[in-house]
Amino acid sequence: MSLKIEQLYRRIGLLACSSVFLLFLLGGLVRATGSGMGCPDWPKCFGLLAPPTCDCDLPQNYQHLFLEQRLKKVERFARFLDRVGMEGTAERLRTDPTIRVPEEFNPLKAWIEYINRVFGVLSGLFGLAWIILVFYSRTLIRYRSWVTIGFVFLLLNAWLGSLVVATNLIPGIVSLHYLLSFVCLFAMIKAFLLSSENNWVSKLSGEGILKSANRNRALIFWIVSWVIVTLGTWSREQTEVLKSAGTLVAEQDATLNLSGMGLVFVIHRYFPILLFLVLLYWVYKQNKDGGVHYASPEFVLMVVSLIQIMLGAIQVIYVLPMWSQVMHIVFGSAFVTIGFIWAISEHHLLKSYGSSKA
Repeated sequence: MSLKIEQLYRRIGLLACSSVFLLFLLGGLVRATGSGMGCPDWPKCFGLLAPPTCDCDLPQNYQHLFLEQRLKKVERFARFLDRVGMEGTAERLRTDPTIRVPEEFNPLKAWIEYINRVFGVLSGLFGLAWIILVFYSRTLIRYRSWVTIGFVFLLLNAWLGSLVVATNLIPGIVSLHYLLSFVCLFAMIKAFLLSSENNWVSKLSGEGILKSANRNRALIFWIVSWVIVTLGTWSREQTEVLKSAGTLVAEQDATLNLSGMGLVFVIHRYFPILLFLVLLYWVYKQNKDGGVHYASPEFVLMVVSLIQIMLGAIQVIYVLPMWSQVMHIVFGSAFVTIGFIWAISEHHLLKSYGSSKA
């Protein structure tokens, strides 16, 4: 019975982790297409369970109706900011002119945002099933803390998603929404790996792909990659600022206006090249020590980082093509997620080796 419960735990956990990661792809599509306000209300879309295909299905004054709903939600959020001592942010939110711009119905953008929300609901259902299971079965008690952390951040992100809509994609909330998605995913991956240690991690160890001596470098590498992703979210918001100001494109060569992006973007742009060179060196050393393992974290991360560097170059040269924006977010998310799995796996291996020696 306990074996079946463990198997069920892993299957639900895999679904939960996969669905949350899929949201990075869908979220990237939402941002690249500018569909974040495709549905001006939350959790419904234009007051309906599914968005309409024509504005003829909406009342004539629908823009005014949903704008009023948004302004009420913004005011509630602003009062909350006042109570926690963030009066300046609350005032900027209240006086932001974009908050008062009504949203015009666009069927394509509405359905893109709606599909993103549907998969958000699915990830919530998987997370709910997971947390019910770990509290139902005493044999799974050791997994409760990480599953609970993941589920709490899943709920927190759902709440932030509603604020993203209410605040008309206000920059700080959008970035926080994206970064906390990683916290949710990392907690769920940790919970999944705790159960999978004797299967997935040990198998990789037996094949020589993971080595406990790499624990520190894997952890440091993941922290650096996480910082780069964080800087990337800021850089993405900076492009929105330049776009609003009409200065996104450089006048001299019609590429991205690099001078307007600032120092943070410079770090975000060039540090991945440094990480790629480090990974290339590790793969070179791996080859000298007995051959390259093409499934090793070093090799996989090297390939992903190279793809990211090329996508970044496309972003600059062709000024943020829609498809490259989506792929840049997906591969960046994959890069930092693989790095996290690598670091956590090394931690598991070190513990198991220590136990066997004892």
